[in-house]
Amino acid sequence: MFAAISPYHLTTREPPAMAALLLAERAVTFLPSPRGSREAVEQAVAESPEYLRFMETWAWSGPLWERGVVASALDDGDDALGDLHTAWKHLCEDERYAPLRPLARRMLFETEQDFLEEISRDLLRGGSDPGVSLPLDAGIDRFAARRGLVVMRSHPTSVAQKAEQHLGQRVFAVAVPILVQASAERLLETRERLADELEDLADAVGEVAEVVAQQEDVRDEPALIERVEQTARAYAHAFACERVVITAGRREELHVIERMASISAVSLPVDAVLRSGVRAMRSLADGRSRRSCDESPAVETMPVLADTLGRKRVLSLVIKPLGVRRRDGA
Repeated sequence: MFAAISPYHLTTREPPAMAALLLAERAVTFLPSPRGSREAVEQAVAESPEYLRFMETWAWSGPLWERGVVASALDDGDDALGDLHTAWKHLCEDERYAPLRPLARRMLFETEQDFLEEISRDLLRGGSDPGVSLPLDAGIDRFAARRGLVVMRSHPTSVAQKAEQHLGQRVFAVAVPILVQASAERLLETRERLADELEDLADAVGEVAEVVAQQEDVRDEPALIERVEQTARAYAHAFACERVVITAGRREELHVIERMASISAVSLPVDAVLRSGVRAMRSLADGRSRRSCDESPAVETMPVLADTLGRKRVLSLVIKPLGVRRRDGA
């Protein structure tokens, strides 16, 4: 299982990112960075305080990058930048998402420096600008659908997130322990200690993701769901056996916080972020419309853009921590 994680979640160490860093074979995210040499990166850091501050928030995860647990691209170099640009273009020009157009940042890709500053600023603010966060999150989904990754999502709290869930098809649900707060080194140690169980669980979820990517109904493959449930139980048991060591406090190390978390797998359309945004906007605008964008008449002022991903769907894992278990360092 390769998991796509939002850079917003990695910046703030949200449960979806922390779960992926423990459970997935590899987590792939979007890393805002200038194209070109190391000198280009150094120049961007020198010219943009926001970009420097953003890079500092990811410094804790350095060992995970070094070990290949998290990366900004797949082994063939493919990353989410093109998908982000496509999502932004759809937001700006596609009639299906017209209600969101006032939120669009039409100059987002004007220059590389402006792009880096806008993305970095919004990542530091937790996604307060939908003109940036919408195409970024939609781009992550497109990348995952195109390459067969699962997408890690947080439990829905906003109107748009709740609307998104209405677009999904439930696939499975399990409960497993995760580390919602831990150092990169502790995550790496836990991955090594539970390597066999984690590999089995990741493989099982990966098989389900492949079925979804092929646009087939997972409900026709009950053996796949049963394997996910079995491997989840085996991992949870192994974690329980090693809990004392995994959560043991150490001097000068970030306190370890363990939680049981529900993982709800949902199959979503590739444009779920934008479609749910439209639905939320219409609901907030008139207080009565709960129809999805494809159920509502559109004013034909802009074309509906052709989409190479068509009706592709993506498997999303919705992470919801259930309880608190904490082990403080000495």
